[in-house]
Amino acid sequence: MKFKIIYKLVISVISLLFFSKISFGQLLKQPTSKAFMPVVLIENFSSEGCSSCPDADKFLGELIHVADSAEQPVYVIDFHVDVWNRSGWVDKYSDSLNTVRQINYIGKMKDIPMYTPQSFLNGILSVPGSDKKSIASFIKQTLARPSDNFLKINAYQTNKDTVVIEYEIFGKTDSLLINFALVENDIYTKVTAGENKGKLLHHHNVVRAFKTEKVLVNKGTAFILVPKGFSLKQSRVTSYIQHERTWFVSGADQLVN
Repeated sequence: MKFKIIYKLVISVISLLFFSKISFGQLLKQPTSKAFMPVVLIENFSSEGCSSCPDADKFLGELIHVADSAEQPVYVIDFHVDVWNRSGWVDKYSDSLNTVRQINYIGKMKDIPMYTPQSFLNGILSVPGSDKKSIASFIKQTLARPSDNFLKINAYQTNKDTVVIEYEIFGKTDSLLINFALVENDIYTKVTAGENKGKLLHHHNVVRAFKTEKVLVNKGTAFILVPKGFSLKQSRVTSYIQHERTWFVSGADQLVN
């Protein structure tokens, strides 16, 4: 029964993404248009020490697979926070800066608690990372209307330490921030302590390096330092632009390796 429910959910998401592809396929080919192809950027905040996070990992992994297969602009990145590191298990992918980013999101929204797994959709809506219905509804509504911006990126690794990201923003660039994330496609961790003791966790699109810059021009180049041993192979580069004050995401692009 559980498998049938998940299967129906995935099919429904595929349907709404495919419908959007028919509606907005031409906009993607016309970046000079005033009405640009919409995108959905999901920033999920999680931890290997959180017993509720594996369900979100599973659903978001399914969503990534569906979006990739349908070639749709629905991007998921997973920030691991360090707030659970004192509960018996230290998440080696966690970073205090990820926790600060989540706290800053909370500060921009009224009466929103901080928890894991917590997803922020295009910077304006907070939902649990496993809330399939709300996330699917947001995707459907967002992909049904054009965006004010369009972002296109290219990336390459010059050496073991640096990835170069070239970007171009279409539309107005006033009061925008641009973010760059290096994410690892698939990570498996065998947890031996804490709330997930005994579980083999499967993470998707885990943020391994992150950088934010203020947009000064519509075309530019960014340099991002990468963790030791990181390679663009089996990884992704995700970039997205946000309003400086509200953090509303108005454009995004992702390169998949």
